[in-house]
Amino acid sequence: MEVENRFDLPACCPYSGNPLAGSTLSIRYTPSKTVLEVASLRAYIDSYIGGRGEIRSMEAMIQQIAIDCRDVLAVEVEVEASLHLAPDQQMTVRLSLPEPTP
Repeated sequence: MEVENRFDLPACCPYSGNPLAGSTLSIRYTPSKTVLEVASLRAYIDSYIGGRGEIRSMEAMIQQIAIDCRDVLAVEVEVEASLHLAPDQQMTVRLSLPEPTP
């Protein structure tokens, strides 16, 4: 079984309003013992609204989400974000993180 969770990203940055509407996040993995609960994952993503700690960029936010999902699941995780940052600016961020070492 392979799982893919896909979400619309909210505007997280309190200054720029990025990412803009139409931005998406996809998290793919083959579960071992557990799966990510959708409502909890949505709440976790929404916790980035307004900024979060030391994370100051969309790239860092996507990387931290990937790391946290990988660490919780203890399996390889692939994350892809399609970010709309301005009417004429888009960015795609892809990460593939291997299973964590014990």
